[in-house]
Amino acid sequence: MKVILLQDVAKIGRRFDVVTVPDGYGLNKLIPQGMAKPATQENLKAVQAQSATNEAAKAQADEAFTAIVAKVKDVSLEVAVEANEQGHLFQALKAEAVAQEVETKTGVPIRADQVHIKTPIKEVGEHHVGLTSGNTEEFVTVTVVAK
Repeated sequence: MKVILLQDVAKIGRRFDVVTVPDGYGLNKLIPQGMAKPATQENLKAVQAQSATNEAAKAQADEAFTAIVAKVKDVSLEVAVEANEQGHLFQALKAEAVAQEVETKTGVPIRADQVHIKTPIKEVGEHHVGLTSGNTEEFVTVTVVAK
């Protein structure tokens, strides 16, 4: 039986893939649970249209992300946090604080899950932080200062 996957299914395929599965698995598991639908001509056309729409939205999101990164690289990001006299932070810098600083400086909102801190930032100084969108990652410098 050929089905169109509506979500990623382990060891079967990814979303919008057309795969052949055993009849019982397709009819008793995938289709009733909303994980797939039969690969009819109408469903194939609908999935192709949806796929094209998703690709266009992804391209638009990538362009917006590139614009955000260009704006961020032009300004200096400075986050003020509580620290002791030796320059050690009382708690590690969170991605939410960096995202808020990006929004404050550029006026462009960015989600905290797009901010990628490889190692916890626990000291005052300059640190490199990644901004990610899909497979694209750009690094910016964030200056951490004590309050």
